[in-house]
Amino acid sequence: MTEVAQERVLVCRVGSERFALPVSAVRQVVAASPVTLLPGAPEAVRGLANVQGVLVTALSGPRLLGKTSDAPSEWLVVLGLSEGRVGIEVDEVEDVHEGSPDGLQLLELDALIRPLIADRR
Repeated sequence: MTEVAQERVLVCRVGSERFALPVSAVRQVVAASPVTLLPGAPEAVRGLANVQGVLVTALSGPRLLGKTSDAPSEWLVVLGLSEGRVGIEVDEVEDVHEGSPDGLQLLELDALIRPLIADRR
């Protein structure tokens, strides 16, 4: 995680942990949908979700943050990355802010996500 400058961020919550995602990477926020499991995928990869006809690799928000919760999440934040569409399951999407509220940390998307999906394509 890195400090957020004055970039617009989407504040999300997983369990009691709050974090920020760069708005520039967010494509949409949708209600979490069923996923199709991918055998042999890393633990943080929940599977593939069909989001309005587009397959999205769904990642477990808790697992990305090092938590072990397997409780279903309410929302899927769909990100557009160079690797394609990736969704992070979160419990709550709070708000959009200019910069980081209360020193909240910005998730390092490349460092967290690329290792999980780079070898899958």
